[in-house]
Amino acid sequence: MKLTLPQIEGKVREFAQIMHAPQDLIPTFGYSIESGLPHVEISNQKYHLVVSENGQQISRESTEDPDELLFLIMHSISLSMACEHMESHSHYESLRMRLFQAQKNIISKINLSYMYRIKQKHDRMRTELMIS
Repeated sequence: MKLTLPQIEGKVREFAQIMHAPQDLIPTFGYSIESGLPHVEISNQKYHLVVSENGQQISRESTEDPDELLFLIMHSISLSMACEHMESHSHYESLRMRLFQAQKNIISKINLSYMYRIKQKHDRMRTELMIS
């Protein structure tokens, strides 16, 4: 089922409220403020999560699946929240492990499958770090 920008924005705001996400982490929809804050576009039957800063596109992730778009958005928000969380807690544990755990805790509030997908990404990153 295709979603419109207002429908996507509504879902993101609903999820953000559940996660207690700060307003300044929520992307814009249909336009960019060119500050590095992601924005969402729909074109050519695809959803795009785009990061632009000072007139330059930094990244673009595209998908035809609205749930994948929601995952990408919430992954970004939860990672930013986890980073902020890390700044205010003890430095005795591995920073990366605490960051990963904080991100999983935050996103699990909205969707357990998102949490498991993030866990898989973290596991792949750990494996890659061990190999290199």
